Amino acid sequence: MDDKSIKINNNTEDERPVWTNTVRYIALVSLILLLIGVLYLLRGSVTLIVLSAVVAYLLNPIVHLFHNKLHINRNLSIVISYILLVVVISLAVSFFIPVVTQAVRNFFAIDWPQVLSAIDLYIDQLAQEIDTASFTIGGFNFDLSKPLESVQEWIRNLKVESINIEYLIPDFTETAKQIFSVSTNIFGQILTALILIVTAVMTSLYLCRDGYKIWNVMISVFEEKYQPEISELLRRLKTVWEKYFIGELKLMLFIGGITYIIYMVMGLRWALLLGVIAGFCEVVPNIGPILATVPAVISALIFGSSWIPFSNIVIAIMAVVAAVIIQQTENLFLVPHIMGNALELHPVIILIGIMALSSRLGILGAVFAAPMIALLKEILYYIISKIKRQDPYPELYVE
Repeated sequence: MDDKSIKINNNTEDERPVWTNTVRYIALVSLILLLIGVLYLLRGSVTLIVLSAVVAYLLNPIVHLFHNKLHINRNLSIVISYILLVVVISLAVSFFIPVVTQAVRNFFAIDWPQVLSAIDLYIDQLAQEIDTASFTIGGFNFDLSKPLESVQEWIRNLKVESINIEYLIPDFTETAKQIFSVSTNIFGQILTALILIVTAVMTSLYLCRDGYKIWNVMISVFEEKYQPEISELLRRLKTVWEKYFIGELKLMLFIGGITYIIYMVMGLRWALLLGVIAGFCEVVPNIGPILATVPAVISALIFGSSWIPFSNIVIAIMAVVAAVIIQQTENLFLVPHIMGNALELHPVIILIGIMALSSRLGILGAVFAAPMIALLKEILYYIISKIKRQDPYPELYVE
């Protein structure tokens, strides 16, 4: 009886059901389609999910510090980390935003009659320095005196006393109150927003608490012989994010600082504010530095330099040249050393990624276009190597 039972068990073990390759491929394609369907359903919440993951990722080192170094309970470490985050954000809102807002308001609160008078005088000088009455290009006669006269007439007829630029600068406190007062009439929208915010916060908390477990779960999905390669792939993806965040912070500090110093030496008005704008614009690769140049040019055209005896247009040209020099210095020396090891992407690829992702994710897509493309590059490298029957990471098998 026992021998028969043992025989039946052995036969059952030897003849256990195993999926054929066709069934396995069908199951894999079904899982991929299911994943695409889930992502499609979550398309409206992609921004919140990404922000939750980014917050959890940035707070993870602080949690590890409290948990591993100070031997504080992990859940308590997470709570402390988020409390610190709230304190930092509150301090930034309480001190930094009002200072920047006041600086912007002061920047535009200028003597407009004097500015318009200077523009009128400059047009007169321009008309005297060049022969605007008539000149010939390709056999055609042009007369620029009429357009200049029209501009001067518009400037002289402009009622300067009716201009109040301060009304163009939003008061963040009043704006927030107005938005809140309007939103209170739409209870459904408020409730939806609260649910989304609470969901994003809870998602971030759980990712911060159990995010490290996802690593082992993702590796365990694959067969044991593939696990070293998958572990190396995940490690490289993590390295891309680490180097991206650290590199961006270094670039923001450097570009903001050097821009402030150069514009201060040039005698531009509000050089500190221009440096802060340049530092923040550095987050958007390639396009950000161009956007940061615009306020500097406006400042130079309106105020000129505090000590350089050149016209405002010349000062504006000098500001553009300075911005180009800063950008080229960054591209030639800083980016290869700071970001090169992490991304190694051509600017054209980054620009295409910004256009594609910003249309779907808005500013978040533009900011994270470069690291997301770098992640895709690492994944494609692994897949293509396996398709070509090559070892993507041969160093793993070197004894």
